[in-house]
Amino acid sequence: MKAFLLTAALFAGMLGGVFAQNLPPDYYWEVGLNFGTDAYTRPLGPAINYQGTRTNTVPDFSLRLNHYFTPHWMINLDLGVRRWDSYADWQLNDLNGVELQQRQVTFVVAQHAINESIAMNYVIPLYTRYNTYNKANINFGAQFGMINTVNDGSLGYSRYGKAPDSSFAYMSKYDYGAGTGFTYGIQMGVTWYVVPRVGLNLDIAMRYASVNTNDQHYNSENDRFHLLYFPETVGLRWRF
Repeated sequence: MKAFLLTAALFAGMLGGVFAQNLPPDYYWEVGLNFGTDAYTRPLGPAINYQGTRTNTVPDFSLRLNHYFTPHWMINLDLGVRRWDSYADWQLNDLNGVELQQRQVTFVVAQHAINESIAMNYVIPLYTRYNTYNKANINFGAQFGMINTVNDGSLGYSRYGKAPDSSFAYMSKYDYGAGTGFTYGIQMGVTWYVVPRVGLNLDIAMRYASVNTNDQHYNSENDRFHLLYFPETVGLRWRF
């Protein structure tokens, strides 16, 4: 009986060792790339005629570095970039005061809006059936960081092109100045690991940005703005 128990214990130990060898190592770090779309509000703060009345949806790119310091808590760095424009239809009057047709004016809020952010996330880990490895992570968190806008502050002009004065020139593009500010917001995401090291990510966020620029047009009345933006992205993850 003792020999049987000893043999059974030895066999169980060997079997456990085999399964233990099949378990992947713990992964605490993760790098990734996300791509998607960014919807945003018109900028508030500048004079009302230079805010625009509508925006569009633009591409959004970001690089991520995540560190899981416990199974339920993750801190991450986010370096992202997107473009912001707003649009308005201006009623034109020529030099003699004659009312012309409306023309669209583009306000280039940022040729590149670059965020450098840090976020703290609560994580809900999901495992494979036999707990061989962490199959997915669902995360919720808050983010804070800096945002820099790249712009040249130029003005663009176009010709009216119709009677009664086809040569009449009007301002058709207004670039805000380059600026620096802060951004904060909330986000949630889910990462599903196709294999232990490689995962697919879905991430949505709502963020606020406040920026002071070097815009010097019209006595610098348009030198600061704030807006909301909503990145929705998918991405790849590699953990190590």
